[in-house]
This record gives sequence, structure tokens and C-alpha cells, in this order.
Amino acid sequence: MSEFVTTVVGPDDWPAVSEFFEPKGLVENCWCTYFRMTSKERSGCGTAARRDRLRDLVTSGERVGVLGSVDGVPAGWLGAGPRSAFPRLRGSRAAKPIEGDDPERIWSIVCLYLAREHRHRGLVKVLVDRAVQWARDEKAEFIEAFPEDDRDPGAAFDRHSFHGRVSTFESCGFTVVEPRLQRRALVRKDLR
Repeated sequence: MSEFVTTVVGPDDWPAVSEFFEPKGLVENCWCTYFRMTSKERSGCGTAARRDRLRDLVTSGERVGVLGSVDGVPAGWLGAGPRSAFPRLRGSRAAKPIEGDDPERIWSIVCLYLAREHRHRGLVKVLVDRAVQWARDEKAEFIEAFPEDDRDPGAAFDRHSFHGRVSTFESCGFTVVEPRLQRRALVRKDLR
């Protein structure tokens, strides 16, 4: 297999990000905006407006995620940043903050996707590890995620979820803080 290269997205990466999210791309028309907008904002925002919103963030220098590529072709995505950058998390039961949390010091991984042909090779871990390093470089105290809880082999979980799995995050040094909802968990890694 060719090398899987990860990069924290910068202004020059818009063409690759666009290729990943565009129609017939790996994640058609999502544009990693679900958590970046309130429910009201998103309900009035069509595909083109979501694309423009992400493009404006990327080209203005906002660091919005980690892109993974194989031979120059986008193959994976991890949306991350300071918790305060994701208004949708404020009302989420799965992402409910813990009392005393400072959203400016906590980073959140809000979505995770790897192309089907590259799965089961440990590459999701590469994306997560790159996000952890990025958060550490930015002086975050914690990085968190809200994955599907796959620790009980008998429990059903959403195999199509874009949140990742608890077992993957545990293999990256995250610990389960507490179960959330029926099939989710809050996981964190201390970066201090």
C-alpha cells in the first residue's frame, strides 16, 4: 500500500478538501458543517452554502481538520478544533460538557471518515494521532470525542456513524469519561 499522508488543513488545501466532499466525492455534500452551525443556521443552509462556508473557513486560514491522502488522492477526514468552534455541541446530549470545563482549552473531534478501501489498516488511528498532536501543539489541555461504544460485543451500534468507535480512541490513549445516550461515550485524552 502507498503511504497514508496526513496534514492539518491549511488555506492551500481547499482543492483537496473540495474533492473529498464534493458530489461523487467520498462524503458527498456534508462539507463538515453540521457541528459548526446551530440547528437553525443549518436548516436554512443548502449544499452550496455549506460548501461556501467551509471554503471560506479553509481559505481564510481557519484550521478545520485533518485530511488524509494516498498518492495525492483524499482518502480520510477528521473534523476537529476547539470545542468553542462547534455551536452544535452546546445542545448535544452526547457532547454535554462536564461541570468546570473550559471550552477554550478543550478540543473536540466531531467527525471521522475513512474511504472504504483503506479501512482495517489502522489508518483511522493515524488520523486521530495527527489530531492529538495538532491539539497539543495548540496548547489544548484535553481532546475529546463522542464515539459509538463498541466495547460490548453484544450491543448494537451504528456502523455508519461518523463519530468513530470507543475501541479506536482507546487504542490512541483516550479514556472513557462516561457513557452517553444508549450507544455513545465521552472519551478524552489529557494533553497536559
